[in-house]
Amino acid sequence: MPTSNHLHLWEDRFFYITPAIQSGLTARSSATLLASVSGRPFTLVTLDGSVLRCTAAIVAPHVPRQLDADGCGLLSLNIDPASAAFRELSATLGNRSILPVNVAIFGRLRDQFEGALHGQIGTQQLRELSACMLQAVCGARAQRGPLDPRVNRVLSRLHVASGQGATIPLKELAALACLSPDRMTHLFREQTGMSIKRYLLWAKIRRAVQLMADGGPLTQIALSGGFTDAAHMSRTFQRYFGLSPSFLANAGSVAVVVDEHALRTWQA
Repeated sequence: MPTSNHLHLWEDRFFYITPAIQSGLTARSSATLLASVSGRPFTLVTLDGSVLRCTAAIVAPHVPRQLDADGCGLLSLNIDPASAAFRELSATLGNRSILPVNVAIFGRLRDQFEGALHGQIGTQQLRELSACMLQAVCGARAQRGPLDPRVNRVLSRLHVASGQGATIPLKELAALACLSPDRMTHLFREQTGMSIKRYLLWAKIRRAVQLMADGGPLTQIALSGGFTDAAHMSRTFQRYFGLSPSFLANAGSVAVVVDEHALRTWQA
């Protein structure tokens, strides 16, 4: 029997595709673009109890929400905080935490939604679909420039550290960027929208998800991903995704595909 849930990972984003999902309160560091496959609405419930019925939506990073997409089919595109696409979505959101969007905005792209749901579209075509979906919601917004190279150097170091369980002194990161610690902290938050500590946790989660594609014991994945133990990883995953690591790591539950560029970026 084919796997009904699909997870495709690239270096700067991942696509979780599922026929249905119901989660408790979750919040994560990525910006998230949600789209109903069937066009029927899903439900988002915010921390203050507000209920939003949406056929598509953009959710800002670190925004707590409950999700009920029971039977409509859902595409959940999660964008890494260090990417240009993240900055495009952030600019589209402005100061809003959740921006409902009419799924009709995707036009002919919707012809591919059913194929994506049923695992009939290859990883390169899905990557192109994700790019076109982002362009559809961001409109003709001018492409933003690359990250400051000093921040890129720090990000590369954090990618390595995420798999070592290491705590990197801020002074070391500041020296890598040739900046004072205060200036480094400010520049990093300005460019990524979050603290270095929060990004490092995101990097650990991102690395652990990728390791799940190779199988192996969850305890080993947790340690290789930089977590204290499997219980720490499990709590973090529930808080971020509303899904357990054991579910994501089960090839019978989720088919995980990792792009070669993602392998190079996240297995340093």
